[in-house]
Amino acid sequence: MNNVIQLLVRYGAHLLFIVLEVICFNLIINYNKTQREVFLNSSNLYAGKISEQKARLSQFVSLRDVNDSLMFQNANLMEQLITIDYKNDRIPAADSLLTEQYKLIPATVCNSTIHLLNNHITLCKGSREGIRKDMGVISSHQGVIGVVRNVSENYAHVTSILHSQSKISCAIKSRFGHGTLVWDTGDPLRANLESIPKHEKIMYGDTVITSGYSTIFPRGILVGKVETFSVKPGSNSYDIIVKLFNNPMNPKYGYVIQNKYAEEQSELENEVENE
Repeated sequence: MNNVIQLLVRYGAHLLFIVLEVICFNLIINYNKTQREVFLNSSNLYAGKISEQKARLSQFVSLRDVNDSLMFQNANLMEQLITIDYKNDRIPAADSLLTEQYKLIPATVCNSTIHLLNNHITLCKGSREGIRKDMGVISSHQGVIGVVRNVSENYAHVTSILHSQSKISCAIKSRFGHGTLVWDTGDPLRANLESIPKHEKIMYGDTVITSGYSTIFPRGILVGKVETFSVKPGSNSYDIIVKLFNNPMNPKYGYVIQNKYAEEQSELENEVENE
């Protein structure tokens, strides 16, 4: 009680001043039309600004959920694109199961390197979400990122397409030959397509896609376009420079390709190789 009395003695004048100010302010607003209109307009203006800032804060807080939702929607759309590619690629009806062979797992990129000879990427998802070793990773339907090499429960280590040991089976769209895409140009936007037979007719600007001749990537993922090509003396294949559609230098998100029948195909092929 003594503390309350001491507080009133020390700050009583200030408290009385504040109370009188509130009373005067109330009287002015209630008994003067002009001042009342000014007060109402001002209060509505500030209330609107406060509501706007509150809405922005709420949107910012929910951005992560919105982003996750968009990534899953993108994954579903790309799965449908892969399915359409198979249906339009003259695959017999008996092989219709292939249209359900691939699923995409969206993931955020935690870390990446871009200026090394052997670049790597870390995804913020791992075995708990179904990611396994030797799964392909893309950034979109027209962007190959790399191949999963190691997995922990919550993270996946990816060998980037910008890696000296990266080898991705690719083909020229609407052509019969297929080869291997390697990165030995030193340019993060260009790669070399090897082993395309020189009897194939190639044109500048031809589209390069994944060939589907592996368990890692389905056929039809857009990779890039033919920028230059030549045949070295004594060689039976082209030396093709491919300009990549996707800029792999700063990936923010990745979609891991889950091939339902990869293990079955690999086991069968390994049996044949061991004979």
